Amino acid sequence: MELRPLGRSGLRVSVLSLGTMNFGADWHGIGAIDEKVASSLLDLALERGVNLIDTADVYGRGSSEEMLGRLLSRGGRRARVLLATKVCGRMAPEDASSEGLSARWIGRALDESLRRLRTDRVDLYMAHAPDPFTPIEETLAAFDRAVRAGKVRAVGVSNFSGAEFSRARAAAERGGGAVPVFDQVQYSLACRGPETDLVPAALAAGAALLAWSPLAGGLLSGKYALPGASGRRADPDAFPQVRAAAGAALVEVLRGAARLDGQSPAQAALGWIMGKPFVASAVVGARTRAQLAETLSARPLSPRAADLLDRASRICAAA
Repeated sequence: MELRPLGRSGLRVSVLSLGTMNFGADWHGIGAIDEKVASSLLDLALERGVNLIDTADVYGRGSSEEMLGRLLSRGGRRARVLLATKVCGRMAPEDASSEGLSARWIGRALDESLRRLRTDRVDLYMAHAPDPFTPIEETLAAFDRAVRAGKVRAVGVSNFSGAEFSRARAAAERGGGAVPVFDQVQYSLACRGPETDLVPAALAAGAALLAWSPLAGGLLSGKYALPGASGRRADPDAFPQVRAAAGAALVEVLRGAARLDGQSPAQAALGWIMGKPFVASAVVGARTRAQLAETLSARPLSPRAADLLDRASRICAAA
């Protein structure tokens, strides 16, 4: 598995990483997996060279971190991985104080994440989303204290626009503290929005992107029906949402590009992302060992197939 720099953090992450949003909880309706299956997925990922494991405190409101903590505490797994988690989402549905990016909440939430994960530090810690109610300077100061305390190795953000990411970096640099070195955002053939402002900002800063939902919630696997048909993607609450007309056309082109390179549609969609040097890692999830084995066998596309998908995805997005 190729390793890529995580911005200027000094860390190197596998180009494909394992997402654990469904470990122990049916988060966003994607289907929960039990501990036995989760253990098998984790072992397969490690066997294939994955070194980055991604979770968040809000996934299952602690369930994912708790299961992952148990699994990583066995067989020396923790020492073999870089562990990423997030803060911002509401942890107690009826308690508005159990969310956000205030210094008070970050201090408490990080300690609770470390407890659930059974570790004394996380390698990547990120703001899961912007918090309009907290000055970014306060958030960054709390992150810097966590780094200085040895609880966090590298800080970043998630779901920040290019402008928001640039403002956060500038604020951190003014304060002389830990600077965010990555932004984890939705990025795929079906969602190329980050290329407009975030990618230029990240490239100028020497920062990295982490891509979540690189298969657009399963759409780009070619195995699920689009909204309006039967299957999981017909659910109006499916996450993330994809426009049906554009998605159908894109999947047809994807199937053709995959045949050109002798890959499955899912592998080709990941291969397209792997060809983007500004993406440090694409976060993939799975419900079965077979699904994960397929995605972890992805390889970068040939220039012909990559160009075909570049052009087709732009056309479909404008349709």
